[in-house]
This record gives sequence, structure tokens and C-alpha cells, in this order.
Amino acid sequence: MDRVYRSLPTTQRNALCRHFERADFTPEEVAALGRRRLARLEGIGNKGLSVIEVWLAGQGVVLAEPVENPSTLRRRMESRLARAASLLRAHGYEVEPGQMIGVMQKTD
Repeated sequence: MDRVYRSLPTTQRNALCRHFERADFTPEEVAALGRRRLARLEGIGNKGLSVIEVWLAGQGVVLAEPVENPSTLRRRMESRLARAASLLRAHGYEVEPGQMIGVMQKTD
């Protein structure tokens, strides 16, 4: 294996080494993680993600966007809606299923 991963800056290389639990990895392995998962790695952040994307492009690899299972996507959306409704209720709004945002009334 040629050591293309060594052309990555130290911070991003170390974060990926910690994630993969080994000192070497391929650009394809990094790209397969996807943007969202890479951004969550300790030591990456937005700037590091940009650096990794440029590095991947230099290797001829495009960062993969994971395809989500529809049931996972639905559960995530339901969870976000439940949190939003809870927040609105905490601030005095009455929220009912099927109600449009524009017609929500603040209760006193």
C-alpha cells in the first residue's frame, strides 16, 4: 500500500488513525464514512472536514453520502418534531397533532 494517508495534515491523520484503530487507511475507507460521520469524529470539525475533502479529491475519491433507511429517517424526524413540540410547550404554546405552525396559539 502506498502511504497516501501521510499527505494528510497531522491532526486529521491522527483523528482517522484513532477512528480506524490503526495507522494506515485508504482514501476509499475514509470516503465511505460519509460527511456526517467524519464531522462527528473527535478532532475533525468543519475545517478538518474541508481538509479531508480536499485530500480525498486529490486522491480521485469523492466523499460518500450515506443512504438512510426510510424507517431510520422517519424515526429521526419524529424525534425532532417531538423535541420541537416539547420546546414550544415549555414556552407556553399549545401544540396539537396536525396543527399548522401558523395557527399555533400561545397560552397564558
